Amino acid sequence: MADFKVTRYRIRIDLDGNSPSSPFSVVFLSDLHDASYGRENERLLQEIRNQDPEAVFVGGDMIVGSRPPQTHAAVSLMDELTKRYPVYCANGNHEYRLREQPEKYGEAYTAYSEKIRSFGVHLLENDCEKLQIRRMRFTVWGFELPQKYYSRRLGKMAFRPDEIEETLGRPEDDSFHILLAHNPAYFDAYAAWGADLVLAGHYHGGIVRLPLVGGVISPQLQLFPPYSRGMFLKNGHRMIVSSGLGSHTVKLRINNPPELVVIDFL
Repeated sequence: MADFKVTRYRIRIDLDGNSPSSPFSVVFLSDLHDASYGRENERLLQEIRNQDPEAVFVGGDMIVGSRPPQTHAAVSLMDELTKRYPVYCANGNHEYRLREQPEKYGEAYTAYSEKIRSFGVHLLENDCEKLQIRRMRFTVWGFELPQKYYSRRLGKMAFRPDEIEETLGRPEDDSFHILLAHNPAYFDAYAAWGADLVLAGHYHGGIVRLPLVGGVISPQLQLFPPYSRGMFLKNGHRMIVSSGLGSHTVKLRINNPPELVVIDFL
């Protein structure tokens, strides 16, 4: 694989009773698609170590949901990451596909999920967990969109915030709520549900990026998707979209290098 870049975002927290005692960083990984940067992803691991994160968040599609599935690089990476950091992981459409179609993929998802859990990965399948970093309280949610919302035939389907509530419940406490939601197309719904920060991927940066325009096409063949890469703000709610670390199907990137996302909480 060609080298990746490091993209850094800064989020200033000024919440009564829930602000960090000192600045810290976290790392966000998405859309590895079983790629490897050096032997056993050593270059990627070294850059993560250089960032000295307090936690690693994973936004899905770390594997390739093919026959046979490609999972080795993702499993190896998770093994190494959990030796140093707490790792919170949600599924993307590739993991979801394996789980929902055992008649096609056999026990591949069970094998993958059990393996990474055995390392200590917090795999959030429509679930949440709490953590505290530098005295700041977080709730991390993993939300899985049904496969129909990834259909190339249907384009972007309407999606309501209450569909998230039916699956996850409401983010009712006073912690900072991070929603790992692989598909960024539904930011309006994620924000209305109450996510303080959404971490997403899926679009691979729009595959080809043009100056002043941004990403050209989504995996659902939508032209000029509005949330292809970057940080977005809506009524005080933020979403960070990674352009991902790998490629799938369309193995092309123009003006759109793979990226490792680092988020500084200040």
